[in-house]
Amino acid sequence: MTTENKILSSLSYLSIFFMPILFPIVVFALTSNSNHPEAHRNSITAFWLHLLSTILVPVAFFLGLLATGQSFSTANLSGSSLVLFGIVGLIGLLILGMFIYNLYRGVKVWVD
Repeated sequence: MTTENKILSSLSYLSIFFMPILFPIVVFALTSNSNHPEAHRNSITAFWLHLLSTILVPVAFFLGLLATGQSFSTANLSGSSLVLFGIVGLIGLLILGMFIYNLYRGVKVWVD
């Protein structure tokens, strides 16, 4: 893999810090499948990982608000509130795992 492909591929994954969805789209648009196939493929993968993370954050926030509202409406925590808090926790672990995976892939592409 050329140095250009390594830099573009690595930045596509590491853009989770500065432009999560926009940078992989720009790399995808500017690279063609024939000139920079590795960067093209990695930008698509990074885009989907960033998009999924971005979608899951508001979903977790909404479920957390719903669970909190249910727990305040009753005197104690109901079963549905505990289930919702558990789902929010699992979504949080999934988002953290995807964040770490983006870091791993960004460094791995650069080192290989």
